[in-house]
Amino acid sequence: MTKEDHVKHLLEDPVYAIMGNEELCLGRSNIDVAKGLIEAGVTIIQYREKHKKWRAKYEEAKAIANLCHEAGVIFIMNDSTDLAVACGADGIHVGQDDAPVEVVRRLAGPDVFIGVSTNTVDEMKQALADGADYVGFGPMFPTRSKADADEVVSGEAKAFALKFSLPVVTIGGISLDNIRSLYDEGFRSFAMISAIVGKEDMTKAVADIRRILQ
Repeated sequence: MTKEDHVKHLLEDPVYAIMGNEELCLGRSNIDVAKGLIEAGVTIIQYREKHKKWRAKYEEAKAIANLCHEAGVIFIMNDSTDLAVACGADGIHVGQDDAPVEVVRRLAGPDVFIGVSTNTVDEMKQALADGADYVGFGPMFPTRSKADADEVVSGEAKAFALKFSLPVVTIGGISLDNIRSLYDEGFRSFAMISAIVGKEDMTKAVADIRRILQ
């Protein structure tokens, strides 16, 4: 798929799974989690590993990228542009304190799509001006998956996000209990960690999410 196809797919499949923190995965390795996500029918996977050294992350991410590409699954690297390039990632997701989009684009090339984490209207506007391809927007609800998470987004920011010209991937505290409310508001892409990789049966978790969004 082209970069444009990848970005379009973010709004076609609502399930965007984030993995990499094995502490949240019930004792499973990241490789096993990736295999389980693919078996569950997830088509968008982001690798976010904060605790391992570069070489370990590279070997793991390369293996996961290969699994994803063999299955036709979009593979996104969090934060690390060098790892993304080394692993042949389809996309890179950066936070407000990571490398600017301009730098990521220069290093990764024109065919890799770039997402930026946002929490406010100004951050969304800046992501657009910087040339991002999509934004992560949140947290939508309180979350325990990220220790340094921002405050829950404001009503003003939510209203702006619903009309934003870039694809918006919501994140933060999204679960089976509240995802439908976001869908009914108009959001169409949902990045989840605990709601998927924190479940014993990931296949059932993904199926339940898709069912409640039908």
